Amino acid sequence: MDRIEFERIVPGLRLKMLKVALFYLADDNEAEDIVQDALLKLWMARDKINKLRGNIEPLGITVTKNLCIDHLRTLKRHLKGNLSDCAMFSSGEDAQTQLECEENEQWIQTVVRSLPDKYRTVLHMRQVEQMEFIEIANIIGTTETSVRVILSRARAKMLEQLKQRKV
Repeated sequence: MDRIEFERIVPGLRLKMLKVALFYLADDNEAEDIVQDALLKLWMARDKINKLRGNIEPLGITVTKNLCIDHLRTLKRHLKGNLSDCAMFSSGEDAQTQLECEENEQWIQTVVRSLPDKYRTVLHMRQVEQMEFIEIANIIGTTETSVRVILSRARAKMLEQLKQRKV
């Protein structure tokens, strides 16, 4: 694959890769960086792609997804370290209150992890990333109404779990 062919393919592919990156990441700038890294990897591997006579689009999407996952793992490790450091040095709370907060946080994480993938994804995009319904709909390829229904069902499942916990 030469430079001209690569430049011809990249604009359409870049948009698809950016959608994937935005699906995984909360920050537009981080998503752009990931897509640039993925395009660089594709450019560096162009000779291998030529030999395999493969379609570059699925490879580009896969590379983008994997880079996003790696990035999220790195962030998770970094945040986990920061959160435990903060918990050790928080003042004004007694040990019992801190323990209860940690238990509640673990319970919430367990409940969220138990949700179906679609529910968990939409809930994350709306609650954590604070995305608009139309943005979420565009990313997951559905209507705004469907996103609202999915979010409502996810919240209902969580509420049901909370009621069971209190009983």
